[in-house]
Amino acid sequence: MFSLSAEPINRENEISRLVNDKAGALAVFEGWVRNHNEGKQVSSLEYQVYEALAVKEGTKILHEAKHKFNLHHIVCVHRYGHLKLGEAAVWIGATATHRDDAFKASRYVIDEIKLRLPVWKKEHYVSEEPKWVFCKDHHTHVHFHEDDYYAKQAKLISQENLKKAHVLVVGAGGLGSPALMALTTAGVGHLDIVEFDKISISNIHRQPLFAPEVVGEKKVTVAKNKLAALNPFIHVHGHDTKIGPDNVERFVSGKTLVLDCTDNLETKFLLHDACMKLRVPFISASIYQFEGHIRTFIPGETGCLRCTHTVTPDDSKLGNCNDFGVVGAAVSVIGNIQANEAILFLSERKNNTSTDTFFMNLKTLSQMKIKNARKADCECCEGKVNIVQDDLEIDVAALHSMDAHLVDVRENHDLSAYKQSLKPVVVYCHRGITSKRLVQEMRAAGYPKFYSLKGGAATL
Repeated sequence: MFSLSAEPINRENEISRLVNDKAGALAVFEGWVRNHNEGKQVSSLEYQVYEALAVKEGTKILHEAKHKFNLHHIVCVHRYGHLKLGEAAVWIGATATHRDDAFKASRYVIDEIKLRLPVWKKEHYVSEEPKWVFCKDHHTHVHFHEDDYYAKQAKLISQENLKKAHVLVVGAGGLGSPALMALTTAGVGHLDIVEFDKISISNIHRQPLFAPEVVGEKKVTVAKNKLAALNPFIHVHGHDTKIGPDNVERFVSGKTLVLDCTDNLETKFLLHDACMKLRVPFISASIYQFEGHIRTFIPGETGCLRCTHTVTPDDSKLGNCNDFGVVGAAVSVIGNIQANEAILFLSERKNNTSTDTFFMNLKTLSQMKIKNARKADCECCEGKVNIVQDDLEIDVAALHSMDAHLVDVRENHDLSAYKQSLKPVVVYCHRGITSKRLVQEMRAAGYPKFYSLKGGAATL
């Protein structure tokens, strides 16, 4: 329950409303009126509020917190009017089975209140005129200036160019995690993240954006919140979906640069083709065990993948980290080199991997560069690309709206039992790669009712 009060908050009454025999913890937060702020002596505070909207939005925030953190109950009271030193301006109480949920919920609510509620604060000073104030750094609880944040890199790169940039990063896993953190702290003005997967415990050793406590949550949601906390001066947008022929051009269009941090060739080539068509620079990275490589594609200036691969390679013929393993330190190095190449390109419009593909073996510390080839008559280099859409895949929303057989093919690839099914057959694997290949085979054999679940098991 959220409420506003012109009178001092009665703590005992609020706590009594939260008593619950099922609760194992009560976390209480109180925001007090203090006697100083940013070097100025404060004598009192004054709050004004748009009551109807504040109550509606405050109630919404509490509802979000209750479901997000598995709470039994949560209460918040926000004062308005003139408050004396030492008075509580905000009171939050949360009960939960476990104390960690109650602690996190309290922090979430106060941060969201400062961000979203139509509440205005005026500080009254001892020796100055009163002033309306706004805490733009409410999520960090730190007051600092943007120039100070970037002070140690300002002599090396163009901060202005980075701030103007709009970068799309596809994949927030082993490569994407370190790359996103580096781009965030470097000050890329707008970051869009596309990621459909959920966090598993086996991700943690190589994906530093995540921790064991968020296993099971959506990667894109956790990543967006973590990055926003790392740098309050940039804008981070998350998209919980899988890149496909139906949406790739929408995501790529208008971007300054695209980073491919995915782990399958179908998506890499799809992103590449869209970038070449829309004339958007593109940096791709890959890793296999201890070996990694990075390459930059600049439409109109460099060669492209289609110069050497007119047909997209079959992912089912290749392995990935689930099959052959990967060491966290190795993938982090490749992800950070990819981010460094992106920062150089955004700052100077040139980098190292646009002319040469960089290869590195982290086990032997050997490295080499291979000149990027360009085919003279390559239509893809000229932007003449056709993004082909098919009906082989359906997303989880479509699955829920249809009466279909759902078949797990992660271990057993035999679909013969479903050939005569009158209902559609939706098959899925870990990432949607093997399942799509099997559907292609069934369609080619004359069975049109087979579909692959877009994104695989992670979307269920």
